[in-house]
Amino acid sequence: MEKDELSEPLVSVSATDRVRREIETRIVAGLLPPGVQLDEDQLSQIFSTSRTPVREALLQLQVLGFVRIAPRSGTYVVQLSAKELADIFESLAYAEGLCARLVVRRVDAAQIKGLRLLHKEGKRAVTRKSLEDYSNYNKAFHNFFYANCGNAYLINQITQMRKRTNPYRMRHFDYTDRMASSWFEHDRLLLAVMSKDDHMAEREATEHILIGGKDFCDLAAASPEYLRFDPDTSAAWDCGIADMPHLFAPMPSVH
Repeated sequence: MEKDELSEPLVSVSATDRVRREIETRIVAGLLPPGVQLDEDQLSQIFSTSRTPVREALLQLQVLGFVRIAPRSGTYVVQLSAKELADIFESLAYAEGLCARLVVRRVDAAQIKGLRLLHKEGKRAVTRKSLEDYSNYNKAFHNFFYANCGNAYLINQITQMRKRTNPYRMRHFDYTDRMASSWFEHDRLLLAVMSKDDHMAEREATEHILIGGKDFCDLAAASPEYLRFDPDTSAAWDCGIADMPHLFAPMPSVH
């Protein structure tokens, strides 16, 4: 369970909220790829519910920027343009920079030691050229900063931007050269944290996202087909949602 979910009050979750979460999770993971059309009737059958919770969930996802509802046409997962991606990456870069600066001011020696050990795992993933292992390490490395920044509002904004760009960033790590470059950028950021240099940490974290975003956007501008995704969504419903009654079962208590 995500940290922000743990902080939420333990209240009954509506069918609409659960449907929204399930659809959003699959959009963020790329299982419902950008540009694909979502059919209300099909979703109602999948979720074993009426069309009303599905329609309300899609309206919420439109407000969040994940889907586009076109009158007399249908509902589609939002397809970001190269310019839109560049704008989000730029905003994300400076937000991540501020996050890193706050972390330097708030972490202790034990936490820094943990980050160093995690960073070594990333190096092993680069050496093995394991995209899956590096992706897991990359997520954990960034999550360290989110968990220790101490500013919930800032992390909420970063999380939303990362969710919007995740399907595209996942494709970016298909390129082994970028994976290695990313690790070295993390290495410089770690050095700043170890040195307790908050200005350097802010600069390195910002540059890390700006460089990655620029590389991706340059690639997308040069090869527009890179922003096109396979429309197959068959795998989207093979990950823990086949037995739909569980979706609407009472939520377990959190201790």
